[in-house]
Amino acid sequence: MLRVLTSPLLAAVSALIALCSVVFTYVTDPFSRFTMVRATYTARFTDGVLRTVDRNDRLVVRQGALWRMLAVYACGLQVLGTRYLRSPRSRAGTVDGVIADVHALRFDPGRLLLISGDHFTALFVRNLGVFFYPMLDRAIPGTAQDWRNRQVTYLQTLAHALGVFDKQPELTTTIVATGRNATTCVNFYHYPSDTLFGMLYALAALSGLEPGRPAPYAPDVHELGTAGAAAELTRRYRDSLAHHYRTYRERVLDPERVLVRRSLRLSGAKDITQRRSALYDNVVLWKTAELAARLGIVEDDAAFRDDLKASILEAFWLPEDGYFLEDLSDEGVARRYYSSDWLIVLATGFLDPMAPAEREYFTRSVEHVRANGIAEPLAIKYHADTRAHRQVPVVRLAVASYGGDSIWSFWGMEYVKTLVLLHRATGERHYLDEAGRHLDSYADAMVANGGFPEVYDADGEMLTTPFYRSIRQTGWVIGFEQAREMYRAARAAS
Repeated sequence: MLRVLTSPLLAAVSALIALCSVVFTYVTDPFSRFTMVRATYTARFTDGVLRTVDRNDRLVVRQGALWRMLAVYACGLQVLGTRYLRSPRSRAGTVDGVIADVHALRFDPGRLLLISGDHFTALFVRNLGVFFYPMLDRAIPGTAQDWRNRQVTYLQTLAHALGVFDKQPELTTTIVATGRNATTCVNFYHYPSDTLFGMLYALAALSGLEPGRPAPYAPDVHELGTAGAAAELTRRYRDSLAHHYRTYRERVLDPERVLVRRSLRLSGAKDITQRRSALYDNVVLWKTAELAARLGIVEDDAAFRDDLKASILEAFWLPEDGYFLEDLSDEGVARRYYSSDWLIVLATGFLDPMAPAEREYFTRSVEHVRANGIAEPLAIKYHADTRAHRQVPVVRLAVASYGGDSIWSFWGMEYVKTLVLLHRATGERHYLDEAGRHLDSYADAMVANGGFPEVYDADGEMLTTPFYRSIRQTGWVIGFEQAREMYRAARAAS
């Protein structure tokens, strides 16, 4: 009898809890129509002058276990919601029309954050230094208003992250809005290798210290208006950033081997894959140390960076195979795993294809990509096989190929830039021809899909599974624009 009486009650309570969680997820989504979330740091250009309002002291960081669980739950609900309920597409019939629509959607200063789009409504801080590093490339053409929007959106997002981690003693991969001025920090799926890098890179770019491009290719068409605001953020958050740098370096660095510790699992851009001392994580450590020194966050330690670079090249380059090892896990080393996130060496300046002493790392890696079809039918897959067993369990269940043989548009654009620069360095036409072919393929896909999708399946279709659908209009399109301008400049010069 008790079971009969309580079953309807339990069902009603469960339904009420589910409803409340859906409402909570909706109103704390910074991009929903009726969001309760408000920005504490805002910036606007008035008569050509950047004016900021800094109320980051109002930020509240909620880190209790229940808040963290709720934040993770909300992120998961967003993924399912965009899989079945919404995936906005551009109706433009031209590539430039698609680009304009994506810019209007993603680079809107009225929104709280710069995000990849759709289900990723939380801030993955790495985006500032990885997927959106071309945001402040002053050579990418566009309207004056679009340039102002790009600067302001990038600045506001950085200021939000800095304000949160000023109140949060440990870095995490992700910042989730959980109230009007409240956030909760969580990790997907481990301690981050690139959160500090993302903040420092954005700070350097906004200061004018980083050009937002892998190499000069055309005259600037815009002037940077954020240096003053960036200097103020550097001054305000220097102590916090220094604290995070010290704890990050102590946590990830093996001082005897001068490499990232093999005992750690870290989350980077390929956070879906469980790795040990990945090439990506080591290169990001090198760049983070460089940026911290250039920004005056810590004292310069050029000798450490030189030693780290030498250790990385010795440990990861496979001269007999002609590519970089993915990571130093027992399995990775034994099976000589390759991963296309080796391309991080270009954006960070870790290696330079224009330098004769370093060019072979690029030319031979391109040969490996070509020989294994890794850049076909679109550039570029992480690798030719799925390797589902390397994915974290939830990703293995939902979309096993996500960190495997799926095609990632961001890394594809880095591959195109590599080809263009190899053409410039060598004069060999086949590099430029391949770059042009990839750009044409992407242009066709952009119009067909109504956006610039985050990831495609191995056959070049927008990745979709019962639990996941690729972002359609991701702001990563800024990388396509940069690659296209680099290609155009190289063709004009050839």
